[in-house]
Amino acid sequence: MHTKPVHIKSGSIPLSKEQQSFNRLVKRIEKLQQQILDETNKLEQLNRLYMKEIFPNVLELGKLKIRVCHLLHKKRSEIKLSAAQSQKLDDILLDFLDDAFSVIEPDDATKELYSQYSDTTYEEELSSQEAAMKEDFTDMLYGRFGIRLDPSLLTENMDREKIEAELNKQWEQKEKGKKEKRKSKKQQEKEQLEQQKEALKNKSLRSVYVALAKILHPDMEQDEALKIEKEEMMKKVTVAYENRDMIQLLQLEMQWIKNHDESLNSMEGAALNAYILLLKDQVKELEAELDMLYLNPAFSAVADFRFANVHVAATEIKRQGRHYYEVNKKLQTDLNQLEHGTKTKAAVLQCIRDYYSEPGNDFFDEDMLDFLSNEMMNRRSK
Repeated sequence: MHTKPVHIKSGSIPLSKEQQSFNRLVKRIEKLQQQILDETNKLEQLNRLYMKEIFPNVLELGKLKIRVCHLLHKKRSEIKLSAAQSQKLDDILLDFLDDAFSVIEPDDATKELYSQYSDTTYEEELSSQEAAMKEDFTDMLYGRFGIRLDPSLLTENMDREKIEAELNKQWEQKEKGKKEKRKSKKQQEKEQLEQQKEALKNKSLRSVYVALAKILHPDMEQDEALKIEKEEMMKKVTVAYENRDMIQLLQLEMQWIKNHDESLNSMEGAALNAYILLLKDQVKELEAELDMLYLNPAFSAVADFRFANVHVAATEIKRQGRHYYEVNKKLQTDLNQLEHGTKTKAAVLQCIRDYYSEPGNDFFDEDMLDFLSNEMMNRRSK
């Protein structure tokens, strides 16, 4: 949970440039914190609706497709089809099975059926897809951060600490390589400025800690409730100081000032600059957190609704749910006709007309496939 920063209040004396900058950053932080909270609530709400309205129908569709595939495979031996019709039926069976496997773990009979219509076995295809997903992920990592991760580290039971250590190692090497390059005058000036900022942070770290230690010293406190509060706050301050966690220390100071003091208004410029530097860092962290929210696999099914009003998105999800319900009802009718009808060839040919699509026209849309793929991976990792 984020600690909410406080504003510097304006009075009879106009706010300084630093104070105005502080307030602008505080407003930006508050806006980002609220946006993250609102977007998280929105995505969670839409995800619950998605799981209620669509995903059960998708699961049912997968089951129906597997049943249809077994029946079509069985019935084709009872009728005569042209070469073109036979090829289209082969394509339908393979497409149906691929779609169904996105959400359902097939039994041995279904795996065997898949092997008859595919150039690879189910296990080989699964291995190929997992390898492709690993490659896509490592390529994305390299494209964004210039870091190459060994795909062999991405297993079902990933050693997250090992992966994090490897990423940190490569990142440090990358940054070290940058520093070792010949720096321009502009780069040197920028580096010098960063060193000055860091020195200010370190100096302020000690000054903030000393100031808080004086304020929070419990021995002279007569109010028992306030004494206990000071003792608890001082424990947190000490831990933050020992960890050299300036952001946490500043947040604790702001929290105390907000509840008990008005001294923020008279804070010296140097100390205020330390706040400003840390608030800028917090803005960057919150912006990254917001971006990562939309990349969270848990919300992949509804991530495309990031710019949509929640009511508009909910309406669209319900519409898609009704669509899949109608698709399932149609498929169930065809299944019954194949299973109990007397005109076997007519039923098979009707399936070819209804379900054959030219290469590139997938039965599921791309977003649905991404969602189903993530769901399958999540089930396997449990």
